[in-house]
Order: sequence, then structure tokens, then C-alpha cells
Amino acid sequence: MIKVEHLYYSFNDLPLLEDLNFEVKSSEIIHLKGVNGSGKSTLLKILSGILNNFQGKILLSTDDVFFLGHNLGLKDSLTVNDNLLLDYRFNAEAESLDEACNIFDLNSLRDSKLFSLSQGQKKKVSLVQFFLSKCDLFLLDEPFANLDKKGIELIENMIIDRQNQGASIIFTSHEEHNISSRELIL
Repeated sequence: MIKVEHLYYSFNDLPLLEDLNFEVKSSEIIHLKGVNGSGKSTLLKILSGILNNFQGKILLSTDDVFFLGHNLGLKDSLTVNDNLLLDYRFNAEAESLDEACNIFDLNSLRDSKLFSLSQGQKKKVSLVQFFLSKCDLFLLDEPFANLDKKGIELIENMIIDRQNQGASIIFTSHEEHNISSRELIL
């Protein structure tokens, strides 16, 4: 699925990632760990193709990649529903979108402007995109942040479900979780 060889990345002439080598197999879950500033988010951005000014080699066996970063990619001036319909990563069939909004307790908020929602509610809106995506590789940066216990359990189940469907997942988290994964420490 992924093979990274001798990856180097510098920011402002300071090395952030140095001679990083690892592989991710199909259906594997990787928990990317490290202290703040160790390069976890940067690595996910490199793997997603957002950052490309690195040295080394990255081999991906798929172009079908889902990335969820710290910036949720939502528009505060739009409603929840409009934000979800703007997303290009899924086919917004009414049944699927209704099901996802129900699972994430967003049905009563679908006509609300995003700026009026809590951080946890905004996170749930962005996670609907994850729920509806059928990619081969998921790159999730702090997917449990700002969620309550019920939300964390939901995301844990979604990650395991994607693995069971054959997808590989790399996620960062400082939160406790119940996912069997291989750790990669930066």
C-alpha cells in the first residue's frame, strides 16, 4: 500500500523528518505517535500529496486517498447541509447523507450555519465525510479531538470497519482509544 524510503523534510531550514523509512500494508492500521512538533501532521500531508517539497521516495499503490486534517475544510457561513453537499469525496445520495447525519446526531442541525456550532459538532460534520468515503487509504489527523465518549467510540468503529473493508488507515492521536494498531513513533 505505502512504502516510504529515506524521507527527509525541513521547515525553515530545520530538519523535521530525517531518514524516515516504513511500510504500510493493505488493511493495516498505523497509530502515528510523537510529541507536538515531531512531524506527524506534516507526514500525513506529505502522504496525501498536499506537501511535495520533500526528499526521498514514497510509493503508493493507490490514488484513492482520504485526508482529514486539523483544518476541517468547512465553511462557517454555510449550513451543515450545504457544507456536506459541497464535499467532492462522496456521492451525496439522500439516503446515505440522511443516515450519516442521523448517526452523528446532526439531523436537527442541518439548517444551522456552521459558525453557530460547537467544535465537537463541527468535527462531526467533517467526520460525515469520512463515514461516506470509500477510499483505499485514510489519513486522519487527530480524529478523536473535540469529541465526547460516544463520538470517539463511533470513530473507533468506523476505523475498524474501513480496515475490514480492506482499507489502510494512518491516524495521529493523543487521546485514548480502543483500536488495535501498529505504532510508528516519530
